[in-house]
Amino acid sequence: MRTVNETVANYIAAWNETDPARRREIVARTWTEDGSYLDARREGTGHAHIDAMIAAVQEGLPGYRVRLSSGVEAHHGRVRFSWTAGGTDLAPLFFGGTDFAVLAEDGRLRAVTGFIDAMPSQA
Repeated sequence: MRTVNETVANYIAAWNETDPARRREIVARTWTEDGSYLDARREGTGHAHIDAMIAAVQEGLPGYRVRLSSGVEAHHGRVRFSWTAGGTDLAPLFFGGTDFAVLAEDGRLRAVTGFIDAMPSQA
């Protein structure tokens, strides 16, 4: 069983991995088979849909890297953390948000709900 911090690190790594095969492996390691992601603009359930959703975001925002911007808070199988992306020469538009997740017994993500503070229009 992995720790909550390892799960969140893998989650961030999935959003940053541009190699499709490696990203699919990270998604499978991080989410349950029926795991889901939901925010105001997109959603996906299952490894294939989550991977495709991440790939679409990467295509719309090339060069962006997600970074953890808060500590990881967890209790009772729930986790919360904030993140940022952009703000660099290659990715000048800055945005961020907070994600809430439900963990499975093995420590993988069962469901993630993202709240994005501000999103560049092209994503």
